[in-house]
Amino acid sequence: MAHERGYENGLEHLADLLQWLDLKIGQLLDQQQAAAAPAEDLMDPFKGLVVSEQEVYRLLEEPVFTYQDEERDDDALIALYSLERQIASRVEQSMADGVFLPFSYLADLFELTPIDQQCLLICLAVEVHRKYEKLYAYLQDDVTCKSPTVDLALKLLTSTPHEMMQLIERLSPSGTLSTYFFLAEEEGSPSTLLAKKMRLDPRISRFLLHLGDRDDELGSCVERFEPEVELQPLVWESEVQEQLRRFVDTSLAEQQQLFLITGNPGSGKKLQVRHLCQHLRKRWLLVNLRQVLQEGRSLPDVLLRAVREAKIQRAALGFSGVHLLLEGEDSAVRKHIFWLREALERFRGISFLLSERPWKAPELRQNRIFIEIALQVPHDLVRRQVWERLSNAYQVAEDLDWWAVAGKFRFTIGQIEHAMAAAKSNAHWQTDVAAPIDLTALHRACYAQVQHNLEKKAVRITPRYTFDQLILPNEQKDNLRNACNQMKYRSVVFGEWGFDRKLSYGKGLSMLFAGPPGTGKTMSAEVIAKELNLEIYKIDLSQVISKYIGETEKNLQEIFSEAQLSSAILFFDEADALFGKRSEVKDSHDKYANVETAYLLQKMEEYEGITILASNFQQNMDEAFMRRINYVIKFPFPDADYRELIWRGMFPQETPLADDLDFRYLADKFQFAGGNIKNIVMSAAFLAVEAGSPVGMMQIIRAIKHELGKTGKLLLKQELDEFQDYLGG
Repeated sequence: MAHERGYENGLEHLADLLQWLDLKIGQLLDQQQAAAAPAEDLMDPFKGLVVSEQEVYRLLEEPVFTYQDEERDDDALIALYSLERQIASRVEQSMADGVFLPFSYLADLFELTPIDQQCLLICLAVEVHRKYEKLYAYLQDDVTCKSPTVDLALKLLTSTPHEMMQLIERLSPSGTLSTYFFLAEEEGSPSTLLAKKMRLDPRISRFLLHLGDRDDELGSCVERFEPEVELQPLVWESEVQEQLRRFVDTSLAEQQQLFLITGNPGSGKKLQVRHLCQHLRKRWLLVNLRQVLQEGRSLPDVLLRAVREAKIQRAALGFSGVHLLLEGEDSAVRKHIFWLREALERFRGISFLLSERPWKAPELRQNRIFIEIALQVPHDLVRRQVWERLSNAYQVAEDLDWWAVAGKFRFTIGQIEHAMAAAKSNAHWQTDVAAPIDLTALHRACYAQVQHNLEKKAVRITPRYTFDQLILPNEQKDNLRNACNQMKYRSVVFGEWGFDRKLSYGKGLSMLFAGPPGTGKTMSAEVIAKELNLEIYKIDLSQVISKYIGETEKNLQEIFSEAQLSSAILFFDEADALFGKRSEVKDSHDKYANVETAYLLQKMEEYEGITILASNFQQNMDEAFMRRINYVIKFPFPDADYRELIWRGMFPQETPLADDLDFRYLADKFQFAGGNIKNIVMSAAFLAVEAGSPVGMMQIIRAIKHELGKTGKLLLKQELDEFQDYLGG
């Protein structure tokens, strides 16, 4: 027998398949014609619309199961078998010639049986030619039923009860055809199995007809990465890539591999996977779960479509934003995990889960290789190198200190790239023409990269004070400047000088401000924030301390985790309530209070930013606590000379002052701290505005009387010397 020529393309193959279907339809028409109603049936013209009495009796005589005689040697059977052998031979030759046949490709990919393929062909036919709509309507005795039903498939494709049961099983809701190829049943569809319509998903129809190479229904929820695209090099954690490649290259191909890659935004999770897929010469489909949830899409539907698409394209599969599935109510989280696990079980290839937060994922570890990879924030030296390299593509101010910027913002490489682009826009916005990126524009861009929720348990302070406005003894101011320098130059010490390799923790800066109320502790914290251009948050202790066991630690964990994103300064004011002296353990409450304190010390040492504790009573801190604080700054009660400086410094330059205002007299006469002086000055200013006069001793004396009255103290006339008349009645 002559060797069959292979198909030139999939459409030529489909033409032969449809010819085979035409023969099968012809057979069924012959069978139905043989059992047709007699000519005297007057209702026959209304067949499919009306059921006559004669039709009812004929149906009662019709057997439920029929056995077709396939051994008959008639022309139709000979033509059918001959065509089947011809198709099989041509498909085999096409495969040898390297011709892509979509129908055979899907059959092999999804392990479709011959009868599965025949069902697929029956459904595809209506997408190719409209004649099949009319044929199916006639065969099904219903002019409105233009799609094939299960009943029609049974009549066309089976000849014995055993074959019927096998086909019904293949068409079950959990079967391959229903899962990947058919559209879901619409509401109001026939409830019986035989009446169920079989309609192809448009993605499958388009693929079989060479009309598209992707699922349009997935839309913006899925990104596709080609292995041929040139990628930027990995400048950080290239050893992770080497380990990934070694592991995948030496693993068995049939092993199902799942990689959970965690890291901050911009840490290179996607880039690592793209480099690996390029090495494997595999396409990668990435499902953006954040987009899925924001668009209100059906998560099970998107996951199933993504699995099918990855199978069709023989691509690796990935899911970004996995941590979002773990947020919310427990019932919702359980559903999300169930759907994700179900999708991964359907996919046998290599898969990747990308998350911004760690996840043990016990539900996903069974029956597969599960590897966790945690990508770290680059250390100071690498961050500085990235800032400098990227700055070459921008116009930047000459005085920008990249060491200081790298130390201040613990950014991933992706965040640095976004910050530079945003800084360029900020610099342009500040002027009418393109301007170089200065420190102000850069800081604004950097903070725009950070999204945290510190406001839930803290209040952001806008720093306004500088070192020039801070009135403290030289020793205290020098300590504050040294602390600032430690943050400014941490990149040199930890990066260039190599201390980063020596220290696993304790790279941040912890400070204790101890002193009476109003002596400048809060103002000093603001000065540090202003000097370093850092955000500062004042912690609301009422939302941190909890009487319930474990809640205080949970609150502290949230605060430090959120602050880590921006290296914000955490300012615990009046911290005695939480950080008091660890007591001798007499009961379970004392023991638990000590646990809270120990936990705080641990988080302070892990935090790489600045933590400031403000206390009115340093003696409440024990020695073990003090040893773990980098800077202990004691704020003394100001003497007369410092009080005079505070009085003078409180008034803005624009404030009108009376000639009788005697700052030295106020400093000598009244022993007030800076906080009290601020209250008095503000009160006096409003009194002066009300009187329509400059701020003078009269307003100051009356404001002092009010300030003392808040604590139950009296201001007597005889104490005021020449200003006693200002006291009033």
